[in-house]
Amino acid sequence: MPDGDRQQWILDRGEREPERTPQIAEACSLGPYPASSSLAQMQFLADAARDLNSSLKLEEVLRKIAQRVFNLVDCHLFCVMLWNEELQVLEHSYSLKFGGHLPQEGAFRLGQGISGAAAALRRPVRVGDVTRDPRYVRFRHAEVDIRSEMAIPLLFQDRLVGVLDLESMEPDLFTLEHEQMLTALASHMATALENARLYERMVAHERRIERDLATARKIQLNLLPEKAPRLPGIEIGTAFSPARELAGDFYDFLPYGNGKVAVAVGDVAGKATAAALYAALAVGIIRGHVMEHPFAPAELLRHMNGHLIQLRTETRYLAITYGLIDTLAKTLTLASAAFPFPRLVRDGKLQALNVSGLPLGLFKDAEYQEIRLDLQPGDVVVLCSDGLEDCLHQQGEQMSENGVDAWVHKLAARSAQEIADELILVSEPATEVLPADDRTVMVLKVT
Repeated sequence: MPDGDRQQWILDRGEREPERTPQIAEACSLGPYPASSSLAQMQFLADAARDLNSSLKLEEVLRKIAQRVFNLVDCHLFCVMLWNEELQVLEHSYSLKFGGHLPQEGAFRLGQGISGAAAALRRPVRVGDVTRDPRYVRFRHAEVDIRSEMAIPLLFQDRLVGVLDLESMEPDLFTLEHEQMLTALASHMATALENARLYERMVAHERRIERDLATARKIQLNLLPEKAPRLPGIEIGTAFSPARELAGDFYDFLPYGNGKVAVAVGDVAGKATAAALYAALAVGIIRGHVMEHPFAPAELLRHMNGHLIQLRTETRYLAITYGLIDTLAKTLTLASAAFPFPRLVRDGKLQALNVSGLPLGLFKDAEYQEIRLDLQPGDVVVLCSDGLEDCLHQQGEQMSENGVDAWVHKLAARSAQEIADELILVSEPATEVLPADDRTVMVLKVT
């Protein structure tokens, strides 16, 4: 800063001094305070506390601190150093030179420099002539020849938050009254800074979680089949809509060879991350079994149950329907573990296919039954998780009067993919309320 500008800044600071409010002037007075002065001090501190804690943005809180300090004392260098618990150092966080922003780097250890001494002692340090104090650490600032310095520790519940450091080119600038008032303000500054830092950490943590969830969602979607297999004489349609970023629902197709393809639709108890991890594990178990031993549906569920029982996750279990399509014999063999009954529309009539069993992962040595359906042209088989019914009920009586059955019957004439898409669409909440549950639909239509 040129000499003329610096002198003008100093003059400006002096010109503004008479404009201080009577409350601040009284608050800065020394000695045994009269009652009116004590009340003024209390009012000043109360106003400062409200002002400093009116924002949770760290940069804004630092600016407010600077404003409050400059209302009490004229200094040439102003700095707030924040304590880095991990590195065990005081870091320059906000600095001003002649009232203008000063980019400043560097850090002090406890006991290093005037600021480090104040932090280590947990009390203010005021030095009238830094040239005579061996603790002083000089930073290179053009046109600033520091003579006096005052450092005030900022403590929150006896824990170090940082240090307020003021420097001046004038010797003995900082007085006991400055020290007393800034010490009184220090607890409010520390509280505001601590709240702002906690808020910043919370925001950073939430953003990190959002990024992690976005990545996990992408991975989960990649675990689902990219497209349904093309089978002679059978259309397959699928639709998937999670209630949250991650879902406990899944579906899969597994080749058995010789014109046979297995289909699976599963629903893990619960939602979000834990359910998604359990679902990914279940998919891995199914695929591993099919690659090594392509069991019949009921036998596969029995083996899966044994694996999931070993996990000992009492609050998690899996409901699933597993089917094996034989395109040569035109049959569909189904086994189920606590999954909603499959719907069959044949000759314009809808019926539930009664196939049931205990959830996977809860009961040791559970046995599972299977049924075989001879497929006929025009048959429509719909497998859907219970989230579909839950979401229809969420919309009220008009939409859920006859539940999923009515919609399946109404849509049966459409293609398999159109049926799946429309079932998800009609169960979508009409408002911004989150869906009650994950929704997954698989439709098989014989052509």
